[in-house]
Parts: sequence; C-alpha cells; structure tokens
Amino acid sequence: MAITILITSGPTREYIDPVRFISNASSGKMGKALVDEALKQKCNVIVVKGPSDIDIPKRKNCKVINVISAKEMLAAVKQKLKFADIFIGASAVSDYRPIERSKTKIKKTVIGNDTITLTLVKNPDIIRYVGFHKEKQVVVGFALESKNLLSYAKTKLKEKNLDMIVANDASTISSNKSAPTLIFKNGSMKKMKLMSKEKVAKEIINESIGIYKTIKTR
Repeated sequence: MAITILITSGPTREYIDPVRFISNASSGKMGKALVDEALKQKCNVIVVKGPSDIDIPKRKNCKVINVISAKEMLAAVKQKLKFADIFIGASAVSDYRPIERSKTKIKKTVIGNDTITLTLVKNPDIIRYVGFHKEKQVVVGFALESKNLLSYAKTKLKEKNLDMIVANDASTISSNKSAPTLIFKNGSMKKMKLMSKEKVAKEIINESIGIYKTIKTR
C-alpha cells in the first residue's frame, strides 16, 4: 500500500480588514518541491496550501486543499491527519493574527494621530498539535531563524514532539536554493550543502520515509 504524505505549504494570511493582512515572504517553493518528489516516489499526497503564486495542480494521487488563515489550515490538517503516514509542516504560518478584523477598510485620518495600534493574538501552533496528536505518523517540522539556528531548532524538535526538523537560515525564504541541517529525534544531524530545493526535498522525503519504515516495523 502506498504511503500517504500530508504536506502544508506556503504562507498564511491574517486579515486586518478586507484588503490588508499580516503575512510573510514564503513563496511555497519548498512545499511544491516536496509534493513533486513525493509523487515521484509513488506516494499519495494531500496538500494544505496557503495563498502563494506557486500553483500545485490537482493530479492523480494528489489532493489540494486551499486555505488562507492559520485557523483554516489547522482545521484542514485535523480533518486529514488520520489518513496520513507522514506529516511535513513546510508552511510558514503567521504566529499572530489581529484579535478583531474590521469589516470595512480602515481609513487613514487626514487630521489626528499618525499611528495606529493593532492588538494581536497568538495563532494555533499547527506543528505542535500534530506532534502531540500523532499515532504512528512521522512528523517533520521546519525551523527558520536568523541567529542561533541549531539551538532553536533542537528546542523546537523536543518541545513539539517531532521526529525530524529541517533547520534553515532565514535567508533561504523565497530562494531557489538552501543548505539546511536535518536534525533527528535521536540527536543526530545531517548538514547538507547548498543545493536546489528540489534536491533538498528529495533528501527530506527519503529521510521521512526511512523513519516511517523503522517505526512501522516496531
């Protein structure tokens, strides 16, 4: 029976009003590369995709679920997690959202204050939810940092109960190449040289499937 991989991809958007939102520079390239590689390896794929210019067309053995916000992404993940053998959280989820969304466009005042204050609330932690609700699924997360990358990634791996984490420097966001370090639950690490995201995706899929096969035989 084919392995099923559930992948989150792209950014999320948290709307302030009907035309403005909080988001990030994630392109969705890594998610697309992971989907393509999983399909090459004859896996079934479910993609929960945030808004990005990278298109992931529906194909045989590939279901695409389009979402916008972090809450929508979590709802889709909760619905599909039971069908997955491997979960890869490649999306760049907005950490916070406005506590209130204006129903109408917020107008700039001509006379008055030159500042505006937004009150933000934490979004749900999707990868942590999956890490602590997995059964025999392999859960892979990503860490993107501008400093203390490996230290942060190791902490995230443990605190979110992941099987593997892909640690990337923040400079790789929207780039076509990256040189991540794969960190595993047993403490081992695999430093990769700078390569295309397609080649990185192949490494991630191979390692994820290897972990899954090991867990399955226990």
